[in-house]
Amino acid sequence: MNDQTEAAEADRALKQKQRAMWASGDYPALADELLLELGAILVEACGITSRHRVLDVAAGSGNAAIPAAMMGAKVVASDLTPELFEAGRREAANRGVSLDWQEADARRCRSGTPSSMW
Repeated sequence: MNDQTEAAEADRALKQKQRAMWASGDYPALADELLLELGAILVEACGITSRHRVLDVAAGSGNAAIPAAMMGAKVVASDLTPELFEAGRREAANRGVSLDWQEADARRCRSGTPSSMW
């Protein structure tokens, strides 16, 4: 194995561990407890409106993506751990908004936003 192959394997293994860690607990409950209001504050501070397209990288269960969608923005919520999306989908439905949930690895996006997200 060469150095590049070993590095790629190590990267894959690390991402699998990170994904398993985020999926193993109840992140949505933790986010509700610690971050519930922060997403809406961030969306307001950024001035997100219906004219915007928003890519939320590491969206988790959507604590920023959902408030952006509530402002009428076209939103893509991306995360390495898609197990978190179900709670986000439920919350988005409860709030009457729609957004796109995409499993994605932000570190693999070398030339801007992946076209598949838009």
